[in-house]
Amino acid sequence: MTRLFSIPFLALTLAGCLAVTINVQFPQEKIDSAAANIEDLVRTPKEAPTSPAPAAPAPPRSGGGTMLIGVLGPTPVEAQVVPELKTRTPEVSAVIESRRARFSALAAAATRGCLGENNQGLTDVRPGTGCGADVAALVAAENRDRMVLYRTLVAQNSMPPGDLARVQAGFAKAHRDNAPAGAWVQDDAGQWSRK
Repeated sequence: MTRLFSIPFLALTLAGCLAVTINVQFPQEKIDSAAANIEDLVRTPKEAPTSPAPAAPAPPRSGGGTMLIGVLGPTPVEAQVVPELKTRTPEVSAVIESRRARFSALAAAATRGCLGENNQGLTDVRPGTGCGADVAALVAAENRDRMVLYRTLVAQNSMPPGDLARVQAGFAKAHRDNAPAGAWVQDDAGQWSRK
């Protein structure tokens, strides 16, 4: 008889010890907003003051009676507010500083039409006027940093790996919106045009 009760007890005990991976699904608006904020930082000179990150609101406090019910009774499940994307980390800051150092050269090449912003959040070499041989190396370095940034944001925010494309789309939008006059931009359908 005790064996009959020990098997379900063991199963319940083991079920409580399982590791669970939680992937967070951020709305595209949050990704787009984070992308715009990061791109603003890249375009801001290092000497300019930056505003501090907004403080998270304090969680609501509950009374002691609800704690007793939570321990003894079923736990209610509530809809969670989607957290903010983690964008102020050492890894992200390092990429921002690396990109900030090359931003003026990148912007000058974009204005001459030597490079463009594609629909995957990366830069492409384009046929412009007065483009030097250094444009290809500039594009490669920028794209390397951008991909580190995108992958870091996905990993640090526990996003599913498939969300990398959503992060890239958010940054592509920010790059198109901020591209200087004369720069090449690629729309979501893949068509190139000069801004």
